[in-house]
Amino acid sequence: MPSRRGEAQSGAPEVAEEKAVIESRQEDTKEEEPYQELEIDPALDRRITRKFDTHVVPWLFGLWLLAFIDRSNIGNARIDGLAKDLKLTGDKFNVALTVFYVPYILIDVPSNGMLKYVGAGYYLPGLLLGWGLVGTCMGAVKSYGGLIAARFFLGLCEGGLLGGMVLYLSMFYRRHDLLFRLGMFYCAAPLSGAFGGLLATGLAQIRFHGFNRWPWIFFVEGAITVLFGLLTIFFLPHTPMQASFLTEEEKVTAVARMKLDAHGASNASNVEAEKFSWQWARMAVLKWVLTRS
Repeated sequence: MPSRRGEAQSGAPEVAEEKAVIESRQEDTKEEEPYQELEIDPALDRRITRKFDTHVVPWLFGLWLLAFIDRSNIGNARIDGLAKDLKLTGDKFNVALTVFYVPYILIDVPSNGMLKYVGAGYYLPGLLLGWGLVGTCMGAVKSYGGLIAARFFLGLCEGGLLGGMVLYLSMFYRRHDLLFRLGMFYCAAPLSGAFGGLLATGLAQIRFHGFNRWPWIFFVEGAITVLFGLLTIFFLPHTPMQASFLTEEEKVTAVARMKLDAHGASNASNVEAEKFSWQWARMAVLKWVLTRS
């Protein structure tokens, strides 16, 4: 009993602090009465969701499809002579695969901060352009060291994509709508295996200007990625308020329904005005304290 009482007393300050943060946030949300009282027309709500489905999700589907093709095409290149030409003996090929995931993991969280700062409509296509250029250059590598460097920078460019796309979709879709859309672009992963293998089979037949077979897998697939990235810049909006395919009424309603879905988690009037708060980050880490109190 004394030990339990001691634990409760030691955790009391953290509990009191987090409860105070919640009460403070609840007071802030009282100023958001226009959003709380707003009734969204169901027909208008469906029209906004349908426009997001046709103008946002397909581009993200393409991004994820190309990401998996460019990530896994090294396996197809190995079959078509990469390991032999670069003398990848022993575990060298496995090391080249592993190097990709080092920057891929480390860059994920910082990348989401950059997405908010730069704007998703530029940042996500920028990642696509980055790894497309790196993937294209992989066709010109002549040594094991060059392959390692290329795989490292490929992971650096692709690392922020998944977290960035999830964050980006959360600016447009409410929580109950978000899961289905995440599943839609995740379907691109298995499709990449089919398309990537077929494409690599044809490209490996090319022999031109000293580059035979496997380099053309990287050249062509990387060039496709770069072209898609350039195209995406002109069509992917930063936020709902900057979506040119929405009317003014639809923009206001899109923001309002996200405010209703947030239930006071943020008192910003739009996505651009949202700021990072260490209070909420600390609350997420210390959530177990509240559940035990």
